[in-house]
Amino acid sequence: MNKNDTNITFSSYFNDITIHFYEDIAFMESVGKKFGIDVNKDYFLAMSFLYPSDTIVAYEDKHALMELLTPIVAYGPLNKSVDSPQFITCDKGTALFLAAHTKEELLNASTMVCDKALELLKKSLPDVFIRIGIGTLENGLTGIERTYQNSLRAVNAGEKFKKERRVLDFIGMEIYSAINAMVLAHGQSLISTILLQLTDEEQTILGKYYKCKEQVPAVAAALHISEDEVRNALYRVKEKTGLDVNDTEDNFKLNFIMIAKRVLEKEKKRR
Repeated sequence: MNKNDTNITFSSYFNDITIHFYEDIAFMESVGKKFGIDVNKDYFLAMSFLYPSDTIVAYEDKHALMELLTPIVAYGPLNKSVDSPQFITCDKGTALFLAAHTKEELLNASTMVCDKALELLKKSLPDVFIRIGIGTLENGLTGIERTYQNSLRAVNAGEKFKKERRVLDFIGMEIYSAINAMVLAHGQSLISTILLQLTDEEQTILGKYYKCKEQVPAVAAALHISEDEVRNALYRVKEKTGLDVNDTEDNFKLNFIMIAKRVLEKEKKRR
């Protein structure tokens, strides 16, 4: 964005901030004031509305999602006074930046936005599991970039670790985001040595063991095998890797390895 731009909308303004498409900070601050916001004093919260990562999303889908969610703009303390398009497109959906003078106003608004968005989504798209990612309360141009990225990270982590959740707050998902980042950076080297020693069946049983809260009867029922088969598989894991599910430290390592395996498999599907 530069001083020659004559058709600046609220959405294009925030879009250019998120991709850092600007050079003149003072100019960007002045544009914000034309919309009634002070980027340095007011607070901003990005909310992303994303289709599942394995879904092919056309521009028409994103546009329809924007149209569907338009009523939620009215809940933004400063947004409701802006007569301009406010949603931006992202890879798998759309995003909105709520703006307010105080953090308290913004927190209250975000709750109402989530409730209204879920109502609209369940009514009009009942068969589509669109997730809502909530960023962090920020101000300043770099803060606006950060809240947007955090809203996306919240959904990305939630899709891997909390599949059943539709509303994903970055603060609540931060530890999962950190795990996700660490796994993507180092996961293959962390887990390959261990997993190469186990058969597919043993990996399946071990993964289900943690999915079932380490309850052998639940694992047996879920996989339609006997409890002895589950125990024998866990014993073979110990024999092959030296890691025992009954030892606190070993159990943590094995659980983390299975989490890393799921993350890497999910990331491979995304690509």
